[in-house]
Amino acid sequence: MSYDLIAIDIDGTLLTSRREISAGTLQALRRAVSAGKRVALCTGRSLNSGRAAAEKVPPSTTLIFHSGALILESLDGPLLRAVNMPRALAVDLVDFCKRRGHDPLVYEPVPESRYIWVELPRSANGWRERYLEANADKVFQVDGLEQVLSRDPAQIAVAGRGSSMHELKAELAEFGDRIGIILSRSTLVGDYWCMEIVPAGVSKAKSLAFLGERYGIGSERMISIGDNFNDLDMIEYAGLGVAMGNAPDTVRRAADLVAPTNDADGVAHVIDTCLL
Repeated sequence: MSYDLIAIDIDGTLLTSRREISAGTLQALRRAVSAGKRVALCTGRSLNSGRAAAEKVPPSTTLIFHSGALILESLDGPLLRAVNMPRALAVDLVDFCKRRGHDPLVYEPVPESRYIWVELPRSANGWRERYLEANADKVFQVDGLEQVLSRDPAQIAVAGRGSSMHELKAELAEFGDRIGIILSRSTLVGDYWCMEIVPAGVSKAKSLAFLGERYGIGSERMISIGDNFNDLDMIEYAGLGVAMGNAPDTVRRAADLVAPTNDADGVAHVIDTCLL
C-alpha cells in the first residue's frame, strides 16, 4: 500500500523530550513534501501554543489544532474549519465540573484561542499547576468563569488522577452526543490525566476524515503517528496507525506499527520506511 498523507502529533511525537524537532525529522519532513506527500500536524494544542512548532515544519503543512476544532490549510493559508462550543452548554459544563470538585479551564474561542481562563483553585493539582505555569503568559484568573462565557469557547479542560477523570467521563454521559471527551495521560506528573471537553464532532480522527474529503485521500492511504491516549482514534482511523516507542502499552497495542521513540527520530523513520 502506498500512502499520500501523514498526520503527526506534536508532543511526544514530533518533539523530542527536550521539546525540540530534531534535524533528522525536519529533513524527513522536507523529503516527504518534495515527494508530493501531504503532511499534517494534528495536536490538542491551540494555535497560539503550537505556533512555534508550526513555524519550523515545511510551510505547506496542514495544521490541526484543538484536536480538530481548528484546521488551517497552512500557517499562512486559509482557515478550513473553526468549531466552538455553544456558550449555554459551556456554562452548564463548567457548573457540572465545579459541583463535582473540579477546577475547569476555559479556552478562548477558535481561531484566536490565545487565552485560558481559570478560577482560584479549590484543591492542589500537580498537572494543573505545571500546565498553568508553563502557559503563564496566556492564563487569566477570574472570580467566576461564567463572566467570560459571553462567547462560545473552544473547549473546557479539567485534570486529575486517572480514577477521578474516568469517573467524571462516566458522569458526563448525561450530556450525550452534545460533547466530545478526549483523555490523555500526563508525561510529566505521575498518574495525572487531562480531559478535554470539546464540541460535538471534534476529534483527531474526524479531522483526518475532513482532510480526506478535501484532498480526495481515503483513510487507507493515510498514516497517523501519536504517543498518547488522545491519539488513539486517529491511530485506529488511518490505514497505517503508528505508535511511538515512548507511548504507553495500551497505545502501542492499538497500533499497526511501533516506531522508534521521539528521541530516536521515530517520525523520520516512519517517513523514510513507510511514506516514501
